[in-house]
Amino acid sequence: MERLHYTDPTLAPALIRLLFHDSFVHGCDASVLIVPTPRYSSERAAVPNHTLRGFGAVDAVKSALEVACPAAVSCADALALMARDAVALLGGNRYDVALGRRDGTQSNPWEVDLPAPFTRLDDVLAYFAARGFSAEETVVLFGAHTVGGAHCSSFRYRLTRPDGAMDETLRCDMLDTCGAADLPLDTDPATFFDPDTPFTVDNNYYAQLMSNRTLLQVDQEAATHPDTAPHVAYYAASPDAFMQRFSEAMAKLSNVGVLEGDAGEVRKVCSRYNN
Repeated sequence: MERLHYTDPTLAPALIRLLFHDSFVHGCDASVLIVPTPRYSSERAAVPNHTLRGFGAVDAVKSALEVACPAAVSCADALALMARDAVALLGGNRYDVALGRRDGTQSNPWEVDLPAPFTRLDDVLAYFAARGFSAEETVVLFGAHTVGGAHCSSFRYRLTRPDGAMDETLRCDMLDTCGAADLPLDTDPATFFDPDTPFTVDNNYYAQLMSNRTLLQVDQEAATHPDTAPHVAYYAASPDAFMQRFSEAMAKLSNVGVLEGDAGEVRKVCSRYNN
């Protein structure tokens, strides 16, 4: 992970996002890693997953694991460990990851129901609650936007149809970056969530929320919603508390819906089922 990180600093945020997209569908079972084929589709074919990255890095780590200890470490465990290391390499607190996950044997694009960037916060809170996360933990996991970025298609509508909740200077700057017209995903510009420290896990994201300087509508809503605003204010003022809680929330995320025992399988190659 250190070698991969220093070769490509954008990989660590991508791996954190990859864990989110895997864990919130079927649980942490590496189902998002399956490549679609002419015979069957997979979660990677779903629209919310079209911009995911890091698959090659997971394959490389899994290949090394197979040489060292064949058929012993699942792809789900590998992804959970890589996300843990990604947080640490970005300056976050290292946390323990329990092992023993098994890999899922189904991956269907129609089951990918991840919240869209324009989803109302009440619906997002209900979505997270259904997976065992409180409003406070949801705010902490939103803090993953301390690193990484978003394509303009995720928030361009806020630039061309102002909602009054985005700082006007930021809106004008982003309109210069993004343009007003929708673009194909492969040519759509992307920008950092936190341009000040885009490769550092810190609490600056929450200060941006309180200053109306955030890209996504659902994130901005967290700054004023009665169930989340106190948590946003607390973590904006408490950098050490955020660092600790973010690691705890990531550890909890990596345990969502895991397969154990005889369930699932331990894939030899992460991008395809064993049979």
